Amino acid sequence: MTRVPRELWPIVYRFATSGDWPPRSDADVDAFFGFAKLERLLPLLMADPDVPAEVAAAKSRFRALDALYEKRYQLSRDAALELQRIIGAHAFLFLKGSDYRYRLYARPRLRPMADIDIYVPARDFRAVLSRLAAAGNPRKYSDHGAAFAPGHHEVSIEIDGVHVEPHRSFAQRVRARIDYEGLWQRREWFEHDGIRGYRLSPADAILCHAFYFAMDEFSSPLIRYLDFYLLLQQYEHELSDCAVRAKPWGIERPLFGALHVTTELFPSARTKAVEDAMHLLLDAPTRRFLVDRVLPDPATEPSGHVTGRRVQLWRKYSLMDQRWRSILLLAYHLYEVAIGSLIEWQTRRKGHLIPPRPTTRPR
Repeated sequence: MTRVPRELWPIVYRFATSGDWPPRSDADVDAFFGFAKLERLLPLLMADPDVPAEVAAAKSRFRALDALYEKRYQLSRDAALELQRIIGAHAFLFLKGSDYRYRLYARPRLRPMADIDIYVPARDFRAVLSRLAAAGNPRKYSDHGAAFAPGHHEVSIEIDGVHVEPHRSFAQRVRARIDYEGLWQRREWFEHDGIRGYRLSPADAILCHAFYFAMDEFSSPLIRYLDFYLLLQQYEHELSDCAVRAKPWGIERPLFGALHVTTELFPSARTKAVEDAMHLLLDAPTRRFLVDRVLPDPATEPSGHVTGRRVQLWRKYSLMDQRWRSILLLAYHLYEVAIGSLIEWQTRRKGHLIPPRPTTRPR
């Protein structure tokens, strides 16, 4: 059984109803289940035996939906196996949910995902895309603007109806100095449920997840915070190495932010190892600036950038360790949008586009 933090269900309930846990009416229970589904937490809720009687009694109404998650997992697993058959298990490593469902959860289906994220070294990226295209899985032009720019950090393909996103980097490389060669050298092999492949080392998984948070300005869905909580539970002994590695990577602010926001959301995660790591990062005035003026309050601000574009941009650039990188990122983004829009226009004229896929937040 995946041990969820005791704070999780009261938080979900408060976002769903603005009330205090536990539920007191059928309408509140339905709202609670609906919000858990929105945040991709329904499979965990269905599997959790330690819930109030009112919640346990309502589970029968959601059995069909719960079975759908099992079917989706099997489709995703089959697509991952096909991906490995085409390009080889040694050509890439699994990222985000496609890693966490095996690393952190008692059963893979408990961690729903919208797509399969993988990392491919930049030197091999074109060759991997060519092999996928030759096997009948060409790149899907289903995004807009910057995504069309040459060298964009991720692309989209589809394998047996499952969306797959190969990454040559986790974001625009100007955002940070992430040591991708070191990531690749430290990768670890795993085997689970017929999947045999590579994933990030534990310390790198923590660091990269913190970086993902900052990319999303900490407006991530609760499932992503639960992922990080479980990473900390399993690998808190790696945090001192993470703190040391974060400085040369230029991601001290993202790592501090991830530790702060997660422990505010789940106080049970605030161990001595976590507190020690937070104090190793940045200086005291910078930490206070981030807490007071940048980082969201996850107990009151739901995911999805509800604070608006101005606050989103303020957080985006304040969460970068060096100011010059924020200026360079803005310039690079404008370049990608300009050149990408031109290539998109040319691609549309040739009739090579497919309709944009619906936006799905958790991964």
